[in-house]
Order: sequence, then C-alpha cells, then structure tokens
Amino acid sequence: MNQHAPVLIVGAGPTGLTLALTLRGYGIPARVIDKLDKPADLSKALAVWPASLEVLSSLGVGAAFEREAAALNAVVFGDGARRLARISMQDGIDSAHPNPVLLPQSQTEAILTARYLEMGGVIERGVELTALNDANGTSDVVTVTLKHANGASETATAAWLIGADGARSAVRHALNIDFEGDTETDLYLLGDVRIEGAELDRHSIHIWWHDGGTVALFPFAHDVWRIIARRVGDDAASLKDKPPTLDELQQKITRHGPPGATLSDPGWLSTFGINERLATRYRVGRVFLAGDAAHIHSPAGGQGMNTGIQDAANLGWKLAYVLQGRGDAATLLDSYEAERRPVARHVIDNAARLLHVGMAPHPFARLARDAAVSVLDHVPALQERLRTEMAETDITYHDGPLLALAGVSGHQTRGLPGTRALDLRWTDTLEGETRTLWPMLDARHTLIVFADNDTSRAATLVAPFDDAVQVVTLAAASDPSGEARRRYGFSDAGWVLIRPDQVVAARGEPTHLSALERYLKDVIGLRVH
Repeated sequence: MNQHAPVLIVGAGPTGLTLALTLRGYGIPARVIDKLDKPADLSKALAVWPASLEVLSSLGVGAAFEREAAALNAVVFGDGARRLARISMQDGIDSAHPNPVLLPQSQTEAILTARYLEMGGVIERGVELTALNDANGTSDVVTVTLKHANGASETATAAWLIGADGARSAVRHALNIDFEGDTETDLYLLGDVRIEGAELDRHSIHIWWHDGGTVALFPFAHDVWRIIARRVGDDAASLKDKPPTLDELQQKITRHGPPGATLSDPGWLSTFGINERLATRYRVGRVFLAGDAAHIHSPAGGQGMNTGIQDAANLGWKLAYVLQGRGDAATLLDSYEAERRPVARHVIDNAARLLHVGMAPHPFARLARDAAVSVLDHVPALQERLRTEMAETDITYHDGPLLALAGVSGHQTRGLPGTRALDLRWTDTLEGETRTLWPMLDARHTLIVFADNDTSRAATLVAPFDDAVQVVTLAAASDPSGEARRRYGFSDAGWVLIRPDQVVAARGEPTHLSALERYLKDVIGLRVH
C-alpha cells in the first residue's frame, strides 16, 4: 500500500531529525526515511555552538546535551611548541545557552532520535529514494519511488519533500540542482585516538600551524581526541583512499604537536578531501534542500552540522504554518532560501579563510600570520568578534520577504529585526521571583510588550489568537532598572515580536503598529481589523 505524508524527510541525520521534531511540535507527523539500515556510529561533527543549543533546547533536548556533552572552554592556537593565542569560549557570548559543547555526532543523533521516538515519531531505515517526480508540476503532491532494504519498490507521495540526505544528496541530484564550488587538492587525515603524556586542556580545541599545514585536536569521550592533519608528500594524492596508520598520526603529533604526546587505541581512522560547495537553489516547487545537501565546506570552525540544524529550525515552522493554512505560502516558503542561503555562503567563505590561514607556505607569510593571531590574546574586541562568529549568535537575515514586512533591511545590532532574539530577565511582581524569557519561547510567536498605557493596542491585536502568539507583558515595575527594554533598544515602552526560530520578526514604538499588522496578516494569517 502506497503511503502519503504531509512531509517526507529524506535523511535522519541532525538536520532531518531537527526538522522532524520541529514539525512534531505543531502536531504534524512527518515521514522520515534513511538509506542506512542502522544509525551511524561514527563521531563525525563534534562541536555544538550556542545558537544551535538554543534551537535544540526549544525542542526539549537541551538538558540531554548538557548532561552528555563536554564543555568547550577555549580554542588555543600555536605554531609548533609556541602558543600564539587562547580564545576563551566562556565569556562574552550573549545567549541563553552561552557555553558551546563537544560530543560525537553519533550521540547528537541518538539524543534527537530518542526525543523523536518519545514524541511518537518513526524512522524508516534501509529506505532509499531512487526517483522523484512532479516536484515543480501542477500537482499538489510530490511523487517518489523508494527502494526498501528487502528489495521492494514503493511509490509514495507527500505534500512537501525535504532533502536532508547529505553531501551526495539523491534529492539534489534528482532535481538537477547545481552544487557550485571548488574541491581542495590537499588530503587530510582523521583519527580518533587516546593521548597520554602531553599537557592538554581537555576542554579546549588545540590548533597548531606549521610549514606543512595544520594539526588540530578536538577532545571528546573520556581520554579520546579527534586529530586532523594535512597529509603531505609527493605520494599524498595516490594515498587518498588509504586511512592513516597510528604511526603516521604519531609522527604528525611528534613533529608539530604538544611535547610528550603518545597516541594509542585508534578508533575511527579515515582520510578526507575538502569541498566548498553551495546549491544554486534551495527549493524547486514542493521540494527543499537543507543541511549538507545544500552546502558543504571545510571542517575549520566546526559550523557544518550547526548550519544544518538552523536550516531545519528556519524551515520547520514555516512549513508547519503552510500546512496549517496560516499566512501566505509564497511569503513564508520563499523566505527560507532568501534567509538561509546567504548564511551558508558566509559560513563557507569563513571556513575557507580559516583553512588557508593554516597553510601559509612562505616563512614570511607564517611570521605575519603568527604575529596577527598573537594580537588576539591582547585585544578583547577581536576575541569577542571571533567568539560570536563561531557561536553563530551574530547571524543576521539581511533580506527576504519576511524582513520586508518589518519595513527594514537586516541589522547587525542584536535585538533588531533579522537578528537572533536576546534573553531577558525580569521580576514577577506577583510571585516575587525572577523570570527569564528563553524557557517561555515555544512553537508560537512571542510578543514582548514593554508596557505603558499606549502599548495596549499591540497586545489587543494578537489577543484573539493565543494559539499562534503568546504575549509577555513587562510592566515598568517588573523592570525597574530598564535593563530588559534597553536590550531591545527601548528607553521606554515598545513591543518586539519573536519568531518560533528565535529570530526577531519586528519591533516598534507603542503607536507604530503597521509592521506588526502586516506581519500578523501575511505570515501568521491573522485578519487584522
């Protein structure tokens, strides 16, 4: 019997699972398939940055990440035995979850899978998409052919299909979407190993630069470290399919890493090349791309999985609204590519710069690089910029139909439309307790009203629609210092509307409600009278 689903998600990695969980929050049962017959057990991506932790916390898995992951306190740069700079990751990240963490991607997927199954979801493994039809036709469904592990073929339909199936995406290939970019000629070694005898902070990423490129160490899982190093030599290209030996990794560490380090107990050993590619389109009709299916890049900076998680958070609520008949479908769905593709372009470019910084071939270039990086230790403003860049809390949506509704172009200043929302702290005057905003954010939009007599109209606009918008009113007595309202740029009364993906949708003074009215009408589908 052929199945029909409101949403078919191809790929049960972090991106696909985040999307499935987001849709579940709206009561929408997605069908999730994955061609692997069992969950991947490889460590793969390790870092989970604050912006992604904010998303994951809203899905009910924040506590699991805090419990199972290791804290990432710093990134340390060196050149051989010399330390060049230490970037603290404990200070200056303005987030409800300010501390990045490290854990293997297999554990990230296990946490998301457990939550999805707990919510009644099902993951169909050993199911592969082999054909896709009607993606951009006049039909109100997408028709696909699926191959099951037992060899059976199935024709299935879905109102919407999302390709979250990785860098070799079958969905992207079926749509003939170009994956534009470059392939680096260098080859890299990867190994998960135990390290003894070296003075290494287990809560720091360590990166050494040298004349042969970069050696990086990422801590996770007791005394296990991920080592990544460039394979050099005239025969490097011919060895692209040969995993490194423990001895080869030991030579890298002995020559370029911390003194006294001894490697043992190798786990995952592999080689990889680096592609920097971006899909020319994120959408064809009823089909979308997300995560590695849409963008891939160097692991420098550790942004890949995080960018996919945030793709899913961005697309999920918009797709849910369309399925619920809210708002204008074109406005909502066109905004996905408009907002997320420029972010991926920025991430790809940054990762490429970080990669090439470590590959300075000339001694004078290395001296200049080392001198520039050493400055980071002494200039707090530069450290803060690098921290927020890695944390992804500085992501700004500069363009797109949703931002146009706010009547502004994208801002860099946090708290303004297009930026990630800021947490707030205030006093509950009835209970006498301190409250914070972030635990209150959910699948609805949230209207924050910094109250005086003139702000009642903003709350009145959304009052009949509490299934889509919750109102948080902060009277002056709740914020006697004015700190909460100043965080959103107000000296007195005002209002701020926050989207379900924790992005500021619109803001205004008490009597400036036109942006709010446009947004309620075109996005949430509320008819304002």
